[in-house]
Amino acid sequence: MRFHFLTISVFLASVTFLADGASGQFGEGEAVTQDPAESPSNRDELVRQLESTASRGGSYRAQAIRSLARIGAWPQVDRWLGRINGVGDQSELTRSAEVIGSEMLLRISLRSELSDDSRSAIQKMAAAAKAEQQSVERLRGAIDQLAGEDVDANLAANRTLMAGGDAAVKEIVAAIVRGGSGQAISDRHRAKLLGVLEALGDGGGRALNQLALYGDTGVRSAALDALRILDPPSATDTLISAALADDASATEAQIARASAAFPAGFEKLDAIAVLADRLSTLRAVAMRTPNDLTPATLWSVDADRTGVDANRSTEVFLRSRNAYDAAQRLRRLGELPPTVAHSVLSADLAYRVMVDVDWGDPEQIQAIRRSYADQMNPPALLAALARQRELGDAPAAVATLRLMSDSVNSGSPSAELLVGRGGGFSELVEAARDPEPLVRYEAATCLSQLVSALGNGFLFPGSSYVRKTLAEMASLDSRPLVILLETRPVVALRQESNLNQLGYAVRKVTSALDAEREIQRGGDLRMVVSKIRIADAAPAELVDRVRRQPKGSRIPIVFYSDAETSEKSIRRTEYETTSNRWISDNTPAVYLVALPGSPAAFSDVLAEIESKRRLPALTVSDRARFRVIGAEALQGDSAPR
Repeated sequence: MRFHFLTISVFLASVTFLADGASGQFGEGEAVTQDPAESPSNRDELVRQLESTASRGGSYRAQAIRSLARIGAWPQVDRWLGRINGVGDQSELTRSAEVIGSEMLLRISLRSELSDDSRSAIQKMAAAAKAEQQSVERLRGAIDQLAGEDVDANLAANRTLMAGGDAAVKEIVAAIVRGGSGQAISDRHRAKLLGVLEALGDGGGRALNQLALYGDTGVRSAALDALRILDPPSATDTLISAALADDASATEAQIARASAAFPAGFEKLDAIAVLADRLSTLRAVAMRTPNDLTPATLWSVDADRTGVDANRSTEVFLRSRNAYDAAQRLRRLGELPPTVAHSVLSADLAYRVMVDVDWGDPEQIQAIRRSYADQMNPPALLAALARQRELGDAPAAVATLRLMSDSVNSGSPSAELLVGRGGGFSELVEAARDPEPLVRYEAATCLSQLVSALGNGFLFPGSSYVRKTLAEMASLDSRPLVILLETRPVVALRQESNLNQLGYAVRKVTSALDAEREIQRGGDLRMVVSKIRIADAAPAELVDRVRRQPKGSRIPIVFYSDAETSEKSIRRTEYETTSNRWISDNTPAVYLVALPGSPAAFSDVLAEIESKRRLPALTVSDRARFRVIGAEALQGDSAPR
């Protein structure tokens, strides 16, 4: 018996030695190149011995699975992993995950021959290991361990916290601002915790920034001081705001004024100028950030405002949140110049609509009115709307239009919203011609409500444009629209089928002039798709005609080539239509593709289109709602008075 176990030990040691010298590759091939001199019988004996070890269960099974994977015995790995799927003990699952190792589990999971039971076992082990690493008791114990000076204990605590990820950041921040084990922590202990936060990435600085800005009075000063030490560059704006904020405590102001970020003689007007410039930069960054699935973590204060929570999101929401935070730093300074105040309001509204496109219920509206009471009058809202549309900030414009609609519906209609300076178009009327469908439909809705409330009819500058938008709303299709320019029936039928499969209704045209007219009709237009050889215009001219129209300035255009298109025409079209004249941060480019053979041919184009959106596309229910609003408004306008 002793000889039997000795033999197993020798085999396991041999496997471990071989694996430690391996490259750790993740391919489908063998993990370790076998010695040509090694006979199949020796390998079979090794596998048999490892399976014998695996039959003992627990950590023995996990170690055997790891060794079997190292020598590429995948059927055996699959069989023994399937046994783990039936284990319900979380501690055993955690231990098995630790023994096999995260890298080996990942490598095993990439094998195509794994059974569903084995994949389920891997998921269970990963979940158990994650739960153990992020255990609140485990993390708090490690934080308390760092209060001592024992080197080994500190190393173990650091390893535990580093494995905890965002959960560790949350507990460390709580300990810094509230104290460990319910008691204030020493400077030495805090320095160690800040060192761990720094090693964990920028999450610690973001979390402390949230508490320093939005936290309860009792924790803001501690968060501000820790942030000042941990990440001086990102603390600068918060320190400037805290030094002069109306709601800052004496301790906050003292910490901020004593920092290097606050120069001597710095006054409130200086702070407003610096923070306003920062807000402008962050808003521009947010509007340029692709609206894709790039992951990011957003930190926010918890319900009692003494701790933080992490939320998984995307990069575009993180950038929008940064602009929102910059706006709140300015708000703390009290009265602001009108242009700065408009920018603060816009950043706030944009973030709210980005998070919830249906934002605007009575409770939400009243919360904004209380926070920005001095900007809720018609002139201020019109000025804010003008700047929002100038910057292409569609989310903020939508929110502002809903604020105006609320004013009208709550019994406070104002004729100031109808006529601009010098008797020209008001900004609200101009918004009814906005390139973004949701913006112009919200504007037309507000105007129809205002006209009904005032009882004067559509008798104001630009009323004909408003009627056109209402007519456009009344004729909305249940599906979004694509304009297809093609003269060949067979090709047109194939492309119409492709676009229909993508969920679009298709308006077919045969000339650039017809395409221009369809753009003028409007609707929920998503794309213009065209062949390169157009009878009445060159491709560059078609782009110019579309882009010159308000409703076409942000519509992507796709040209396709086929066997009838010469290489020279393709190169010329590519050169002429990729001019920066028609490309901006919020305008999809002009695309040139081969003749689409299936809906999948549009995937790259659609991905870029979505990445430049700041608002979700209109839904079926949105189009139905606006269709009813448009029809009712036109019927009311035509009724006898």
